[in-house]
Amino acid sequence: MKAEEISLAQFIGEKAKFIIPVYQRNYDWKKSNCQRLFDDMKNIVKNGKPHFLGTIVYQAINNGYSSEYIIIDGQQRITSVILLAKVLCEVIGDPEIKDTLVSTFIKHSAGELKNQFRLKLSEYDTDVFQKLMASEKFNSDEFNATEKSSALYVNYKFFMDELRNVNYDLEKIYRALSQFKVVRICLDKENPQEIFESLNSTGLDLSNADLIRNYLLMALDYESQERLYKKYWLKIELLLKSSDVVENFMVQYLITKRRSDSIADEKKSRLSKNNLYYSFKNYFAENYKRNSKDEDVENFLEDMYRYAEIYRRFIFSESTDFKSLSPLEKKFYELTFLLDATNAPIILMYLYDRYERKNFDESTFLKCVEALISLTFRAKVCSSGGIISAQFAGNVINKLDKNRTEILDENFFWQVLTFGKGKYAFPRDEEFKQALINENLYANLKKDVCKYFLYSLEKFNGSDNLPAYSNTVVEHIIPQRLNKDWRNYLQAQNELQTHELSVQTLGNLVLTVADEKIEWETFDAKKVRFIDSKFFYTKDVAKFAGINSKQIQARAKKIANVAVQIWTLPEKFNEQLKNLENVYSLDYDDFEIFKGKKPSTISILNDEKKISSWKDLIIEVLKQLHSLDADTFRLATRADNVSRIFSTTPENLRDVEKIDDDVYMECNLDTPTRLKMLKRIAENFDETSGTNIKDEIWFTLK
Repeated sequence: MKAEEISLAQFIGEKAKFIIPVYQRNYDWKKSNCQRLFDDMKNIVKNGKPHFLGTIVYQAINNGYSSEYIIIDGQQRITSVILLAKVLCEVIGDPEIKDTLVSTFIKHSAGELKNQFRLKLSEYDTDVFQKLMASEKFNSDEFNATEKSSALYVNYKFFMDELRNVNYDLEKIYRALSQFKVVRICLDKENPQEIFESLNSTGLDLSNADLIRNYLLMALDYESQERLYKKYWLKIELLLKSSDVVENFMVQYLITKRRSDSIADEKKSRLSKNNLYYSFKNYFAENYKRNSKDEDVENFLEDMYRYAEIYRRFIFSESTDFKSLSPLEKKFYELTFLLDATNAPIILMYLYDRYERKNFDESTFLKCVEALISLTFRAKVCSSGGIISAQFAGNVINKLDKNRTEILDENFFWQVLTFGKGKYAFPRDEEFKQALINENLYANLKKDVCKYFLYSLEKFNGSDNLPAYSNTVVEHIIPQRLNKDWRNYLQAQNELQTHELSVQTLGNLVLTVADEKIEWETFDAKKVRFIDSKFFYTKDVAKFAGINSKQIQARAKKIANVAVQIWTLPEKFNEQLKNLENVYSLDYDDFEIFKGKKPSTISILNDEKKISSWKDLIIEVLKQLHSLDADTFRLATRADNVSRIFSTTPENLRDVEKIDDDVYMECNLDTPTRLKMLKRIAENFDETSGTNIKDEIWFTLK
């Protein structure tokens, strides 16, 4: 490794071609970064002192007649300074300075590289960059909308605006360009991946997608990098568009492939964007070390690209033409877009892979997606977040795979979806109906999912000529905020006190078209509108003589009875789930209901054991937490909200249980206190370790 201080202009002006390797991120400096660079340059003009721009790390490859500098760290700064130099070349009047700027920063002027651009960006950026560099005079009309959205174009235009309005002599700006100093570090035998990760750990702002791409491609020769980048990685980026979507895909791809969202087969941490890079490296090391590096990387990228093509099928937007979708695509749209089932693609990718392998036909696939739609909507209505989590999705495909047969049938899929207990239990019919009738549906589901629900009811009813979904809104029969007329109306029926309890419930919600403004119209005025409505359940309200909480609840019951026919649960599994009513979790604020009762079983992380007392229950859970992570467990027991029942020694404890050499617990507690302390310990453990163990603890009673 050789380090040398040099001016950036001198460095860029060397007889070398600067290459941004394909494993690097795209050029993405923001205006704020360019503003800082421009301010630094103005300070050079003002103070006459050089400005240090940091280190540039590169590998030099000599091909006989010239060199190629492969930039490992510094592309954002180099590219931005070249953009600035090109703009200065355009606005400055002196022809000699123009020629110097071109030969130093933009194109080689002699030798084998004559007339070639000094900088070669990644495939993603190269077209816009070369278009900017080649133009003699910038003309925005020559760039299309996509090109204008690129960071290269935006920052070029920023520098153009700044230089046209600067108060300094442009020749001083030109001289200031040569006063940017860097330390160049040329790698020799050092591992570029290790150097890159070291630089990233000190603050280089790279996404997980950048890190994964670098990890895969950096160790390969340049030709292999170019080939695999163009063949797979660039196509993945173009398929999924934004880096955020790419990262979401990668998290869900790894969960699908690993059949679990746990980290490295440990149960205490869950795969997420925060640990994506770490999880990816573990997965790659475990599964792709059988062949040469090139073969391993290509095999991985080929598989990931195939899954990215599958994943793209589940991405929709407001502009999606629903009518043009196939029956299967319409179900994907309903699940992932209308219901916003963020973790559904984990299961869908697994199913689509098997569908393409002819493990089942389209009819079965449709039924499986309909089951996921039913699961998702019921879970949202019943606030059963666990059953639509990434963890549950991983468990589903793990169970599907463990009992894998060549043919997947609908019955087995339902069997797997309904395996969960506690927070992971599929909401059965009665639970679903009660939540629809009594819960604050509009607040819990948000208006978009409420709109989906009510519109689905209308379609199920066979209503003809429904207004377009996009032109439909959810309205409250009794308004959320009461004006004088409505306040008097409810007061006359002694209904003011029930307003807050019923206003957000299902029975008070109707669909109308978007251009109708009916919020504070009187009920009689609303009835006049409703009687001509194309929505059956809206029109039905026009039959009411008046509106009050009893009618709201009766209307909700009527709709709930229809809802269980749309978002179904086969009777066989509904009956089985009734047997799980004796399952309890730690999600109670008051544990007094367990006084005088005895536990029968305890389950932690799906490991179920028989127990005979509440003391046995808490000890079993604590020992499991301790085995998962002893240090985190100690921190959890020493928190202020539970420390009174723990000690580092057995002295002064009446009924002592030893958990570890320095962890002793007081067991002489009543049942509610035991359970309250257990809940707090589990929450403390989760908060420290970033897990959700508390949600995976449930017990049954005798």
